[in-house]
Amino acid sequence: MRKLQNVFSKAAVLVLLLAGIQTVQAEIAVITHPGVKEIGVSREQVADIYMGNSKSFPNGVSAKPVDQSTNSPVREKFYKAVVRKSASEVNRHWSRLKFTGKGKPPRVIAGDEAVKEWVARNPGAIGYIDGKYLDKSVNVVLIIP
Repeated sequence: MRKLQNVFSKAAVLVLLLAGIQTVQAEIAVITHPGVKEIGVSREQVADIYMGNSKSFPNGVSAKPVDQSTNSPVREKFYKAVVRKSASEVNRHWSRLKFTGKGKPPRVIAGDEAVKEWVARNPGAIGYIDGKYLDKSVNVVLIIP
């Protein structure tokens, strides 16, 4: 009986740990203004928009990217998964472009809720948020696991 209790206790701890891991590894949703009628956008297309290589969506609508704040874990995960660079490498990229007058980095807005609200209010907007903040006010064009 004691051995069975021990097995159940270990199983319960394992279940709790796995539930905690899923919470930490939340998905990131790339979102657009509801007026952007893209069904999906590839990782490469999003990377091009965020690195200043493209100024519009595949359907021709002008893209207005918005970034999370520099200390945001969502930002770091987004850039590693989508652009395949760290946030500091992306900052250096934009510093070079700004210095040469060839580009301006995305607007920075702090917080998932604030990003979602800005994207919902601005035609052509694109942003990224923790998936737990999704609602029907924005379109989801890409999910980053």
